[in-house]
Amino acid sequence: MAKDTLKQLDRDVDRWLFAGAQIARTDPNLAGARDTLAPLAARAPALGKVTDQIEKLQIATGKAAASELLALASLMAQVRGAQATPALPEAGGDMQPLPPARKIGTPLTPTELHTLVGALTNAPDARQRSRIIRDYATSDRGAARDLRILPLVLPALSDGAIAEVVVQYLVPALGEAIVPSLQRHLDLEKGRALDVRLLRAIAQIEGAKATGMLREAIEKGGPEIRAAAIAQLGRIDPLAAEPIAIVLSDKDRSKDVRVAAVHALAGAPSDEALDVLLRAFGGTAEMRSAAESSLAVSKHARANEQILALFTPELRDLGHFRIKKTTTKEEKDAAAKAQKAHTNQIEFLVDLVDLLTTRGTDEGANLVLETFRQHKVKEVRDAAARALLRIGFPGAWEELMPSLYDAPDATRDDFVVGVIALDAAKAHDRLARFFEPAALARKNGSHLAQSILARIANHFVEIEVGDDDTLSNTETAEAIAAIRKDERWLDLGAAMLEQEGLRAPALTLLLHANSPKTLGDELSISRHEGLPSNEALLVFEYLGKQRDSRILHAFLRLLEPLHGSYEYGRACNVMLAYDDPALAPMLRSWLDAKQKKKRLSRAEATPFEECLRFLERARTATSTDD
Repeated sequence: MAKDTLKQLDRDVDRWLFAGAQIARTDPNLAGARDTLAPLAARAPALGKVTDQIEKLQIATGKAAASELLALASLMAQVRGAQATPALPEAGGDMQPLPPARKIGTPLTPTELHTLVGALTNAPDARQRSRIIRDYATSDRGAARDLRILPLVLPALSDGAIAEVVVQYLVPALGEAIVPSLQRHLDLEKGRALDVRLLRAIAQIEGAKATGMLREAIEKGGPEIRAAAIAQLGRIDPLAAEPIAIVLSDKDRSKDVRVAAVHALAGAPSDEALDVLLRAFGGTAEMRSAAESSLAVSKHARANEQILALFTPELRDLGHFRIKKTTTKEEKDAAAKAQKAHTNQIEFLVDLVDLLTTRGTDEGANLVLETFRQHKVKEVRDAAARALLRIGFPGAWEELMPSLYDAPDATRDDFVVGVIALDAAKAHDRLARFFEPAALARKNGSHLAQSILARIANHFVEIEVGDDDTLSNTETAEAIAAIRKDERWLDLGAAMLEQEGLRAPALTLLLHANSPKTLGDELSISRHEGLPSNEALLVFEYLGKQRDSRILHAFLRLLEPLHGSYEYGRACNVMLAYDDPALAPMLRSWLDAKQKKKRLSRAEATPFEECLRFLERARTATSTDD
């Protein structure tokens, strides 16, 4: 018990050194460690020293708290050293160079570091923690690759509020530098939620090098570990995963593992794997869902033929269930059983329609169109309409339009993607109709327009090449070029700035497009009263990329809707990059007036102080050669 408490206290001390002494002295973990260690002090004097130092930190105030925290850190280093044992190599050999890795340093500014540490440690003033972590992790300048946050990542993986965003965004951004720490804490046999996240994180970073670990996890781990391991192995090495997944999908006791195994067979090329997927598609709803996603991307030569064969004449002619009059219990039970079987057939057919459409073959799409036009069951016809909308099917455009507004959000999004994929150069001609006043006034009309603007904006995001030489933008290069070439999208985005519900996605589109053509529209929006802070920041970031004498005054206007250290920090980063000396006296005057109305907290004022120190620095004239 004491050893585990000391380990946790040691990790907490690392975290507090970043979070600050004032947070440390009030942290409930500190009081918990004291209560656990105090009864043991009589038997172990070293624990008494630790307990005394904890109490000194708890009662310290002001700058004295920082000194006591440093003293506790020094004491914990001594305890850690006393517990350490030398780790000798198993066999001798020549020294080998470390594998190449991406550069990692300390790119975060003090304000950014304070903000990110607060999000990771759940500091009292931390807000929108997941958003902050995601923004820094996906920063185009690699801000999250900072050595100082490494000790905070592992505790964050145990924090349910942010664990998933840390695994998905922050850990991959840190790269191999964090793998040894993750491996030390991974326990495959315990199979805790933390171990599942650690397993996924290591597999995401190491890729093919994690194959051996994943095989071991499948052999030794509990259901959660086995499910995560086969899912990652299927992603990393489909051929190695295939024989294991086939066995697990049929014989594993855990339903979650069987479902994960079916997912892992998506890239499997064998006939046996295809048979397993087809059987799973005819099983329970969960197994069918997993099989559908795998069959949708299967490259097997006979996959299309086998999937089309599932659409039997019986399903094609399926009608509504006819309720028969029953009197005896046996007749009622038989009727209930028949009704349930009919419902299962409809659900199967709905999923099959989705699968046929997703496969993208002409034969499958025409079969779904026939189903949309002729099937007797409304639920099936509606499913066919949604499926055709998802792919932007051109063969029945006017027939499908009335169904679009009532479709789920995911279907509307997929519809937009399908229209662009069909012909990006003509996407504006097909989609502009949804921004007409009558279309926006329809139920869900604004939501559909938002989906379109958000998808178009993605085509203006700068393309980056990842470590695996793949493009980070999910759109094709051809579609990106076609959308960017069509300036009507910029005109549409500018026109939608006056639509309150569409302003945010329109601003996002214009921000990514970064065209001076819409500068006047953005300056006009900066004068709006009651502009929400998220929209003000979008305008702020757009203006920061332009050069115009009116922009400095717009910066000050846009500061008014902002609040909190995070939003102020983002605005100050823009002004730092803008780096206009004329901004310094204007910002100083604004800050003084703001402090008189309502004094900013220390965290809120810090970004402005750092920004002003930079803007007010002594500037030397650039020398020129004669």
